[in-house]
Amino acid sequence: MRKHITGAVALAAVAALALSGCSSSGSGGDKGGDKSYAVANVVNGNLGDQGFFDDSETGMAELKKMGIDTKTLQADAGNQSQWKANVESVSTGKYNLVVVGTWQMNDILSAAAKKFPKQHYVIYDSAVEAPNVASIQYAQNEGSFLAGVVAASTVKNQTGLAKGSKSVGFVGGQDAPPITDFFAGFEAGVKAVDPSIEVQKATVGDFVNSTKAYDQATAMYQKGAGVVYAVAGQAGLGVLKASKDSNKFSIGVDSNQNQIQPGHVLASMRKFIGNSIVTAVKADQKGELKYGATTTYDLKNKGVGLDFENNGDLVPADVVKSVEDYTAKIVSGEITVPKG
Repeated sequence: MRKHITGAVALAAVAALALSGCSSSGSGGDKGGDKSYAVANVVNGNLGDQGFFDDSETGMAELKKMGIDTKTLQADAGNQSQWKANVESVSTGKYNLVVVGTWQMNDILSAAAKKFPKQHYVIYDSAVEAPNVASIQYAQNEGSFLAGVVAASTVKNQTGLAKGSKSVGFVGGQDAPPITDFFAGFEAGVKAVDPSIEVQKATVGDFVNSTKAYDQATAMYQKGAGVVYAVAGQAGLGVLKASKDSNKFSIGVDSNQNQIQPGHVLASMRKFIGNSIVTAVKADQKGELKYGATTTYDLKNKGVGLDFENNGDLVPADVVKSVEDYTAKIVSGEITVPKG
């Protein structure tokens, strides 16, 4: 079985986060340097989505292996009062770093950063301007461009289950950043392969309603889509299920979702969230994490990529080579991928 990952996960080699800045020594109020280092991960939802939040938790698991004291707080989806309470509960000095994710946490983190000025925070997949917050963003538009290349190539070549198809689809969680970046990159990748291929688009309205995502993807398949790209968190699992039930292809996101519906998931667009959290913590332990600034992980520093591993060799070698060629062009600057 061919195993290939465009955009390897060796983020430890990335120097972007290891920049001079605010030292974490004594961060979190009264926590002294002679005590064990501790990190809290506040999840604005539940683990088990087999994607975004689960990927962040892989970073916490790695930190625990390193001997770091870790704690993860989960919450009800959409319960912002609970999200706020969870953030504040771990902002009183026990934890060197408090980690949160997504643009949905921006306002809550902005308020907490002001209320607890001695607490240090990391936000991933978004950015908050505050002197005690280090922000991490990902070039999802670049990774999604590659997903568009695979989707369009599969339809253009009428590969396998895509025989008879004439379009591709995109199911997003909400019509908001960074989902708009995902779509912009995906559409650009499709058009780079074949401008005549239609891109169907739908929005779930949240990141948990897998039934609605299933129905939207099924409708796309019925309208001729051979591949549908799921960018909807836990809801996106409905898209993958629809690809199986419609006997078509799909593309996963955030973590390696290639084996969730074997024979139907062509690849997964990865944002290596867990790795970036570990990189941030290591930089913070050295006093090198830059607060009040944003670090972007992209194709050039291997922070995003298209993961083909364990996909059953569904993507032909020539298409994988095409993905590698497009990657090189994006990294070199020959191709500039649009943003949403």
